[in-house]
Formats: sequence, structure tokens, C-alpha cells
Amino acid sequence: MHYVTSYKRKTFRSKVKQVLQLLLGSEKLTLYTYVAILLKSQLLLAALHAPDVDGINIGQMYFTYPPVLSHLMLILFVVVIGQFFKKSGRRAYLLVIHLIISLLLVGDVVYYRAYSAFLSLRFIPHPNGFNPLDYNLWSFIRPFDCWFLIDFVLLGAIAFYQWKNAPILSRRKERPRHPVLAFLLLLFASSVIYYDHYRIDVKDTTKGEMMFFKLSWAPFQSMSDMSPIGYHFFDGLRLFGEAKQIKLAGSEQSEVEQWLTRNAEGLPDNAYKGMFQGKNLIVIQVESLENFVIGQRVNGQDITPNINRLLGNSLYFTNFYEQVNNGTSSDSDLMTTTSVFPVRTGANFFRYPTNTYNSLPKLMQGMGYQTISTHSEPAGSWNWVEAHHNIGYQTSWDLRTYKEDDHVGLGLSDETYLRQLGDKVAGLSAPFMLHAVTLSSHGPFDLPDKTKTLHLDPSLDSTIMGAYFQAIHYTDQQIGAFMDKLDSLGLLDQSVIAIYGDHTGVHKYYQDQVDAIPALENEEWRTHSLKLPFIIYNKGMQGEQIATIGGQIDTLPTLAYVMGVDKAQFETTAMGKVLVNTRKNFTILNDGTLVGQPNDAEEDHLLQSFKIANWLHESNYFANR
Repeated sequence: MHYVTSYKRKTFRSKVKQVLQLLLGSEKLTLYTYVAILLKSQLLLAALHAPDVDGINIGQMYFTYPPVLSHLMLILFVVVIGQFFKKSGRRAYLLVIHLIISLLLVGDVVYYRAYSAFLSLRFIPHPNGFNPLDYNLWSFIRPFDCWFLIDFVLLGAIAFYQWKNAPILSRRKERPRHPVLAFLLLLFASSVIYYDHYRIDVKDTTKGEMMFFKLSWAPFQSMSDMSPIGYHFFDGLRLFGEAKQIKLAGSEQSEVEQWLTRNAEGLPDNAYKGMFQGKNLIVIQVESLENFVIGQRVNGQDITPNINRLLGNSLYFTNFYEQVNNGTSSDSDLMTTTSVFPVRTGANFFRYPTNTYNSLPKLMQGMGYQTISTHSEPAGSWNWVEAHHNIGYQTSWDLRTYKEDDHVGLGLSDETYLRQLGDKVAGLSAPFMLHAVTLSSHGPFDLPDKTKTLHLDPSLDSTIMGAYFQAIHYTDQQIGAFMDKLDSLGLLDQSVIAIYGDHTGVHKYYQDQVDAIPALENEEWRTHSLKLPFIIYNKGMQGEQIATIGGQIDTLPTLAYVMGVDKAQFETTAMGKVLVNTRKNFTILNDGTLVGQPNDAEEDHLLQSFKIANWLHESNYFANR
């Protein structure tokens, strides 16, 4: 009996040795590395929509159907490079690249828990963008993360076995290098990846149903579209490509300086200067709020009753135009706070989130204000927290700081968001500046029935215009409740409330559906005027309508001026104008169209705006001023 048991043990050990020797072979290790990286990549994607990213949710691994073959080819590209090496060099490469990718995936999952974003190479030259909210990132590590590294215990055991049995294993025949095979495989992988990029991103053969090497506003979507390997490969290309900082030539530097100098009007101050000095400044950026709904009634009901009642105590700018570019809502954040037009290609908050600007929060901080920004969205959406941090907000409140007890549309409802925000504001010390961004009125405006309080004819309620009216009416109700909360806290008398739309909504994205509606109560509602409301409210003031033509680029100069900031502090850094102290009754739209009647010199100046803005962003111009 003892002999049989001993024989079984020897046989088992012999088989284990054979298995380990096979695992140590370069080809087997190549295959293992490929499969391991593939499985770990899938594990990351499956974890991102699990609760607290601590577990897996296979059903939501992908935002849309991805280019699967290219995902496989990206891993192949990385692994097959090992075939250019021989003997221990190949094994060393495979083990090192596997370890690096595994650690990167762990870093991604931990960083996603904190910021709903992923690690980026830009954090190396710009470490201030790495942890803008000063979280203790170690606290976001979970036992789940061990799955990304647990196989290295097995690999360590194999390495130990190899060391202990080096004389035996040294007799195994080593495989030579395979440079021709490696080159052909790299060429094949590259061809597949380029083909998918060309058909999906360049030619758009899927009609927007798929994305590959294009950034989405949500980092999760970009990661699922590109795969983890592709995401970080693309991130590296961007750092040395579209996100690369340039150095302006001497002539370009002079052209920028001359443009900014000419943009300053140098007018004497008027009665609007500092009319709200010393008061708190609360800026509310409302999702998709167009000007045409203000003061309008549908089926006998006010669409925006709460905003309407503010007009009697507001400066109401009636010719205020949308000027956002590819960054849409984030471009509104940018122009409001920096008065610089967005870049023409890509989005600023992704391309240049670490840039320095002479911003509204910095100007207010210079007057003794504490400055806070807040979205009811994850920090990584549009990369807004990192960008706001570098723009100059001292504090930012992202979705993590709110209780997610109610959802409408894309996320946290405006009702619970603004209610909780009122509680947060109650704890602030005056004076403060708060920049708050709403979300519930985002397209496609599909609110739950319980939130629809307008009584519309079924023929309208079933259309995109009816849905838009319901969404805007809902958000207007929440703004009214927020204002009432401020009043009950005694803050309304001490505060100025600026309200504007981030961009147009129903007309910007659904004009074809608007045109298809058979009949509207007011046919003017069909027209896409590109006008947004811009309202500056103070409880004790007499209301006034101001017809000066302007746009989002003018928000910073106008707010800074009425809050008492000396024009000398922003006049040669802002691309906009003070809407209550200007002779310029014109502006430029995002497509280059001019509104108003500038003279020839003014027209030429306006038409240079986007080139100058590109140079300002791409050179990080204000960092050295």
C-alpha cells in the first residue's frame, strides 16, 4: 500500500514537472500572456458598471457593439513584439509587459472608482491634474483588484521552479527569434486596426452606431469602444499629437497680443460697474435651455414660470447667442469661466485640461471669495473636475458628494440635486462664488411620467417639442425651489443669481423631428434662433431688458464687471466684451456667421477670433503671462 502511494506521488510530481516545463516554453508563455491580457481587459470592462466597481456586470461591459477583431489585434500587437527576442529575452519581455499592463488595469479600476475616469500619460508632465479633489486613492482599493494580479503567484512559482531546476531545464532546446513572422503579424494587426478606424471613425459607415478611436464625453464609453489597450495607446498618441503644447513663433505671439489689445474697448465705467459688489455670486448653467421658451405659454400654462418671475428683478439679455463647439456643455463651462473661444478640433476639457487661464473664479478669489463648482455628474464626464481645478475653482463637488436617491434622464434628478445643493450652500461662508450645472433637461427629454406636470394636448405631448417643454418645465420648478430655499436661508438678499443655457437643445439635436410636427400652437417655435437666455437676478433690483447682441464669450466680462472687478484685470485676457459697457452690438457664431453689423475693421477682428483662440489654448498662452 505504501509502495502504491509513493508511486502515485512520484507519477504526480513527474507530471507536474512536465506541465511546468511546457508552461516555461516561450510559445506557451506567449499564448498565456495573450489570453491573460485579454481576460483581464474583459474583467476591467465588466467591473466598471458593477456597484462601486467591486465585482462584475457582464451585461454592461460595452456601451455599444465594439470592433471586436481590432480589440484582439491590439493585444496581439503588444504580445507579438516578443517574437523579435530569443531565449530569456522573450520571456523577460512577456513577463514585464504583462506585469505593466496588469498594474495599469489595477490603476484604472482604482482611479475609476474615485473619478469615473482612467489613468493618463498627461499626468506625468501635469501631475496637478492627477488627483484634483485630493482623495486618498489608497482607500479606493478593493479585494476584487487581486484578480488582476493573482496569476503572478503562479508565474512566481514557475520562476522559482525554473531556478531550482536550472540544470535540467537548460537542456531544453530554445526556440530562435521569429522576426519575419513577428513583422507579418504586426502588419496584419495594424491593417485590421487601421481598417476599422477608417470605416468607423473616418467614413462613418455605421452611421454613428459605433465609435473606435474617438473620445466620448463619458470615459467608460471611450474605454469600451477602444478596449483598455487601445484606450491607453490612443491616449499616448494624443499626448504627442492633438494635445501637444506648441510654442508660438514671434510673429504669432505679436498677433495674439495685438488682437487682445484691440479687443479691449477702454470705455469709462458706468452705473453697472460693481452694482452687485460684495454679494455672493451663484451661476446656474441650465442644460439645453433655449431663449424661446422664456415668457411663453403652452395650452394656457407658463413653460418657465419660475424663471419668468425673476425677470422683474433681473438684467435680461435678449440677444445672447450659443457659441459652443465640439465640447458642447463643457465649452459652455469654458467660455463662461475663461472668455476664450473653444478649440476648433476636439474638446478643450480633453485636449487641454491642465491649461492656465485668467478665469472668473480667479478674479473672484482675488476679491476674497471662496469659489466652488458642482455638477451632478461623475468627475470624469467631459473631464470637468480636472479642467475646473486648473481653471481655478478651489473646490468642486461631483456626483460622489450627493446622495443618489432619485434619477431623471441621464442621472441624478435636478430635484434632489438642487435640494441637496441648497443644504450645501447653507454651510458656506460669505462671500462665495458657486457655479452649478443642471442635467435633467438633457435630450432626448424622456422624463418619467411622475415628473411631467404640464397638461399638453396628446398630439403635442407625444412629440419631441412636447417632451422638451416637459423637461424644461421640470427643471424650472427645481430652480424655483432652489431659489425659495436660498430665500428661507436668508441668502437670496445677499446673492446674485446668474442663469443661462449651456447650449440650445431641441433645435440643436432634433430639428428634423421639430420640422415633422404637423402643427404647433406657435409656429415660431420651429425656428432655431441659436439664442440662449442670460439673466442676472438680484432680489432688490428693478428689472431691465438689454438688447445688446452678445454670446457666451461675454459671460465672464459681464459678470466680473457687475461684481466689481476692475476691467484692467480681465480686459486684455478676455475675448468677449462687457455687455453693459460696450459699443460692440455684434458677435460671431460658432460657424463663423456674424450677427449684427460690425464695420470692416471690426469684422476682420471678429473673423480672426477662432485662430487666436486656438493659439491661446495650444500654447497655454496665459501660463506665462
